[in-house]
Amino acid sequence: MYRMPGFLIVCVGLSAALSGFFSSSQTCYGQKKYSGPEDPRVKAICDRAVEYLRGTNSGIAAKTVGALAVVEYGKRYDGVVPTDDPYVVSAVNELVAMVDGGSTQIFDNKETYFPALALILLAEFDAKKYESQCVKVLEALIDRQLDNGAFTYRDDNTGDTSQSQFGALAFYVARQHRLPLDPKDAERLLRFYVDYQSASGTWAYKASAGGGNVQGRNSIHSASLSSVYLLADLLRLSKRVKNMAKTSANNALGLPRNVTVYIPPKDNEEARIQEAWGDGEGPVVQFKRGKLASCKSAGNQWYAARFEFPTDQWNSYFLYALERYCYFKEQAEGGLGSTFKTWYDDGIDYILEYQHDNGALDSKIRARTMPLEASTGLYVLFMVRASEIISLPPVDSELNGFDEIPDGPIMQKKDGTLVSSQAEQSLQELIANLSDESLNERQLQQMTEAMKRSIREFKQSGEKSRGEVTAFLKTMISEKNYYRRLIAIRFLAGQQELDNVPALLYAMGDPDPTIAVQAHNGLRLISRKFDTFVYEDKGNKGDNLLELARLKQQWTKWYLEIRPGAELLE
Repeated sequence: MYRMPGFLIVCVGLSAALSGFFSSSQTCYGQKKYSGPEDPRVKAICDRAVEYLRGTNSGIAAKTVGALAVVEYGKRYDGVVPTDDPYVVSAVNELVAMVDGGSTQIFDNKETYFPALALILLAEFDAKKYESQCVKVLEALIDRQLDNGAFTYRDDNTGDTSQSQFGALAFYVARQHRLPLDPKDAERLLRFYVDYQSASGTWAYKASAGGGNVQGRNSIHSASLSSVYLLADLLRLSKRVKNMAKTSANNALGLPRNVTVYIPPKDNEEARIQEAWGDGEGPVVQFKRGKLASCKSAGNQWYAARFEFPTDQWNSYFLYALERYCYFKEQAEGGLGSTFKTWYDDGIDYILEYQHDNGALDSKIRARTMPLEASTGLYVLFMVRASEIISLPPVDSELNGFDEIPDGPIMQKKDGTLVSSQAEQSLQELIANLSDESLNERQLQQMTEAMKRSIREFKQSGEKSRGEVTAFLKTMISEKNYYRRLIAIRFLAGQQELDNVPALLYAMGDPDPTIAVQAHNGLRLISRKFDTFVYEDKGNKGDNLLELARLKQQWTKWYLEIRPGAELLE
């Protein structure tokens, strides 16, 4: 497996450009009280929960859930897969040994939950390194898929909507990492959910075709309806109205770039499978759109009448499924409706109330119904909004020789080592290094400090080089990674050109006051108004953001006075 630049998937986060915290409720339903995963209060809950997980040592099934939660936590808050985390590495090594040894717990498990989650964890941790193990587990899952497309208990012919949801999620992750999944298998699973929906619009736990007026449960309904939206998205049957897979400095989504992994075909069958998915935007399979639309409509109507939270049991399971439903529905339809206007906030309130002193999170109000490690993991996956960040490829946590970085105006990566760059290195090469997703925050921080002198040198580059590089840097001002944003702002400010003002104004809405202050200082440098607009540190983040919002208005007014028809980045 190797990375192929032609396959681009955006890892969804929410605007770093809006004044206020990351993931503003203006761009995501249900996040008002808490602004999303980046909210300090949410991160504090996650921090404690992850510390608890790292101290546990239960069975491999619960450990797989916990390790997956730590992986997504690392991607959300650090921008990397924690490949050196002892807890995660222990779980991955145990799974690899089980797969290589032909463990019946993987290949002949009574339930689908564990092998599906095992595939997801291995692929999310490092689909390149563990390609053969991922393929083996994927083939085992497909082998146990029923003729009607569902998954269920071993030696049971009745589709299980709960277990099928994890089959759907495993399919989604497999495709994101370009594992050899035949789209027909995903199509059969979608048909199961559409065909086995009851007349009342919901699903029974054990499905039967043409089911009657099933009363249903919120947890099973979330599992089923989220799978319908997820599979429709996977098969490109639903055009994304709110396309969370696009990023630009001009829109409200400041998202990190994410390159997926492509597996070169090894034989004719695998080549046929990869070709079946195509590279376009149209549907991958033929499916009756009216029937799919009716299924979604009936499911949403049931939810509008029956939604409740919390339920009397399985709330961690419920919230993890609800997060997938809200993400994929908002992406497909642009919104969620009034029923879910506080879904994320309510979930966080509930989790905070039931967090143990040691950081663990219970799955039920009155009594525990699953291992505490597993319920904690599911809650973390909800809090970090795992559907937004799933499929981000693994990166090395450190590069060889990092602790011995030599001095120099520009740093570059060669054969896993950061070395000093002399004057002959072009700025384009530097920018290519900044684009490298394998650079972690510590390395980028070092790079930022080393490049302060290069800002002055940048002004001496040729016009063509300046234009190309400036265009690239303007796309970096909405990067999720703090240091990439900081590097971009410092370069744009160092140019001292009026054409860069819109980008700097955009950056003044950054949720991190440090970035916004850098943009403010850049505007002072460009305008020569060193004393007119003065930033005063108020002592806390909230007040500082308000102060910066005030300054942004003043700078915007100044710029529009000298360039009345200027186009700003919103």
